[in-house]
Amino acid sequence: MIDILKLIGPEGILFFFVTLLIVLVQLFRYIIKKREATPTHLRNDLQKKYDSVNLDKYTSFFRMVGLSIAMVTLLAAFEYPTPRSVILDDWEAQNLIDETLFDSSFVIPEPVLPKVKPIPKVITIIEVDDPKDVTDIIIDIPEDFTSETEIEDPVENFNEPDEEVITEFVTIAEQNASFKGGMGKFYKWLGRRIKYPAQAKRMGVEGKVFVQFIIELDGKLSNVKVVRGIGGGCDEEAVRVLKSSPDWKPAQQRGRAVRMQMVIPISFQLN
Repeated sequence: MIDILKLIGPEGILFFFVTLLIVLVQLFRYIIKKREATPTHLRNDLQKKYDSVNLDKYTSFFRMVGLSIAMVTLLAAFEYPTPRSVILDDWEAQNLIDETLFDSSFVIPEPVLPKVKPIPKVITIIEVDDPKDVTDIIIDIPEDFTSETEIEDPVENFNEPDEEVITEFVTIAEQNASFKGGMGKFYKWLGRRIKYPAQAKRMGVEGKVFVQFIIELDGKLSNVKVVRGIGGGCDEEAVRVLKSSPDWKPAQQRGRAVRMQMVIPISFQLN
């Protein structure tokens, strides 16, 4: 039922409802006119003689059928789902991105390696006919070897491990990272430097490119990549411009700067 209503649409339902009401009104008017055109005494005689063709006894039935159809049509029109259009600002669209794409606590499971059967060791025993012919093995120990012989300390050749590279970042901080001057100024800077790709113009490509990046401790942007694009060269243009962005104000967590990951939408619209 719902699929049929979706196929017809609200305009079709309204047209059907109005047409049904017009038909019912014309039917009632026709029945009333026919009754008025017949004299009373003749109508009574006809009712007695030809009771099977009496139209009056079907009036209530037709009225109930018409009202039932009208009520069902009206209820179906109210139940028909109407799509809603939502208009969001560019900055508010960031919250629509699935947070699981940027969850810093996501752990990549370790791959399961196939079990390798150990290769059995084959021990070959050589039988000796006469054990007297076996020559003794003599280990020659030099006379100057004593327990006081010094052994080089291997700790001296130990190399310190390189400093660990910081890879952690946050998506929400006490004080989020921001462009110097505000996001309004950032989008103005972005609009002056983005060039609409020629391929996208020819193909009529429009939409929003969602770009993800990290604001480092010194305010520079790194790991710039597209998480949802539209093609036509728009994705590459958005990444190119963001890589040339001026330094941002880094995020603050407990009084110190931290790395922060952000996602922003960049709109491409043809005039």
